Amino acid sequence: MAGFKRAISVVDRTTIDLRLRDGWGVRAIARALGRSAGTISDEIKRHRGACGYLAEGAQAQAAASRLRSGRKARLGCGGDVFGEIVRLLRLQWSPEQISGRRKLMKDGVAQQSGLSVSHEAIYTAIYALPRGELRRELIACLRQDKPMRGRKPKGSERRGKLCNMTNIKERPDEVTGRLVPGHWEGDLILGAGSASAIGTLVERTTRFVLLVRMPTRKADVAACAFAGALNAIPAPLRKTLTYDQGKEMAEHLKLANTTGMKIYFADPHAPWQRGSNENANGLLRQYFPKGTPLSGFSQSELDAVAETLNGRPRKTLDFKTPTEQFSKLLADLASINHASPGGVRPET
Repeated sequence: MAGFKRAISVVDRTTIDLRLRDGWGVRAIARALGRSAGTISDEIKRHRGACGYLAEGAQAQAAASRLRSGRKARLGCGGDVFGEIVRLLRLQWSPEQISGRRKLMKDGVAQQSGLSVSHEAIYTAIYALPRGELRRELIACLRQDKPMRGRKPKGSERRGKLCNMTNIKERPDEVTGRLVPGHWEGDLILGAGSASAIGTLVERTTRFVLLVRMPTRKADVAACAFAGALNAIPAPLRKTLTYDQGKEMAEHLKLANTTGMKIYFADPHAPWQRGSNENANGLLRQYFPKGTPLSGFSQSELDAVAETLNGRPRKTLDFKTPTEQFSKLLADLASINHASPGGVRPET
């Protein structure tokens, strides 16, 4: 009957026990409890013991059944699947690589190896571990070993505001669509204790990276250092620079005047608005791990690292290298200038 409740409570079980001892039938008990006869009959059959139906025993059996029911955690600590995940993390596999690898395997192999789980499930299992050595070890195996997962709360901006900024929303569509070369993104990667830094510049269409030595993080020093690196690039290939709202860019008007570039500023807490630069910074951490003092690197050493990074094939470039793509831009520019006597000669 649609109006009857489905769950049997401890009071109901006590009533069933007493009424059965009094000789009541199933239908009479059902009418007294406002239940269907089928519900009462199933309850008695399910929990009848050697001594008949006893309320205490029925309640204990029902509680145990509830504990066994429901969805089981596949990545419980100590399980076979979790053990396989731990093994692969210790081999420096990322959760996405662990999860994605199953696509290249036969279903049976993937299930036996414990790989048929999503990367989100792996992250959740790692960060759900209680505090201790295992949790610290597995988080350290991740690409970004953050003690907590998720974005920082936005809150209020505490770094102060830059004056006369041009927001990224005013940036031309040709920049957003990566349609025209010569548009750059910039940032700093910080060393130990944020006491030292290296400037990073990325050309958006070719992903070509420039590294800039920063003696200090003061605004005038940053403007001078960035201007020196950018002015070594031919003028037609330095159109705009997109940066975050770091205080080192307080002298952005001076930098714009020195380089002839228009400077745009991304919104706070929006690293995806400078995605090429953020990706490059992540790659550079292979050469400059977090906690490394950066002030000891010379410009020639930074140039060598940039040359190595620019020589690596990139999937987004159809596995061409940034050096190949940027060199092609320079060659095309040189041919245009040679063909047009009045053209602008590239700076050297």
